[in-house]
Amino acid sequence: MQKRSKFKIFLYVIFTVCFTNKMTAQILEFYKPIIISYKTGLLNSKKVDIGIFDYFKQDTSKMQYEYLKYNSDEESLSKYDNKSKSFQNIICFKSGDFKSQEKIKLGIFHEFNLAKEDDANFIASSPYGKYPSHIQVIKSIKVLQKTKKTLILKIDYQDEFEWKYFGILILTDYRYEKLESDE
Repeated sequence: MQKRSKFKIFLYVIFTVCFTNKMTAQILEFYKPIIISYKTGLLNSKKVDIGIFDYFKQDTSKMQYEYLKYNSDEESLSKYDNKSKSFQNIICFKSGDFKSQEKIKLGIFHEFNLAKEDDANFIASSPYGKYPSHIQVIKSIKVLQKTKKTLILKIDYQDEFEWKYFGILILTDYRYEKLESDE
């Protein structure tokens, strides 16, 4: 018996030494969903922000993104809808004008309804009652900064394994992008 266990230990050491450098592993950081402001883009010859709502890929052009527009005068955030070929409001920040938005879809994340908790916090929920398991969902949106020129949002979300993350979107009202101060 002792010879057998020594042989197993010997095989384990040989296996570890010989194959350690030959094995590869997946970096799980690449497999978690991300929400970020990606870049400025042009849509219908107007400047808009592009936000990524997808898993990381080396070729960012293959990632799912949305065209987003911040309008500080109307105090709203809109997303471009490909079907209607127009911008649809996601959030209206004016306290009296807010209406719950329904069935909002952002990239890989499942549809959600958005309800206002207070002036800076919006809670997302399933439009179908309860989300099924193993899906990516937006949980909430918090306004970190809102000025004439810039809107900064923190978006809390979870992946299909219910790991919780957050992403930051920095959006610009391009009509006021040349303002010196951001007040």
